[in-house]
Amino acid sequence: MATKKELLGMRIKEFREKRKLTQDKLAEIVGIDPKHLSRIENGRNYPSFETLEKILNSLDISYGDIFNYTHFADKQQLITLINKKLPFLSDDKLIFIFKMINEI
Repeated sequence: MATKKELLGMRIKEFREKRKLTQDKLAEIVGIDPKHLSRIENGRNYPSFETLEKILNSLDISYGDIFNYTHFADKQQLITLINKKLPFLSDDKLIFIFKMINEI
């Protein structure tokens, strides 16, 4: 499993690419060296709080968005997360989920 630092970097990169920004362009907007942004995205450095706020504002995302990286979980972690939620689903939702999985 990736470290928290790596997950944060992956998430920043994911949003940057969705906005079709290069590292150089985002670094310019945020006011940091492109090498520093590269180290953040590669999970080698944490951004300062001020830099993180500038990144979030530049990408028009929230703290909730940037720290939601459950989709990067490995297979076993995903299965565990799914299994924790299943007992709390209504019958209709559970049937819907079963049909979806069955069709894959």
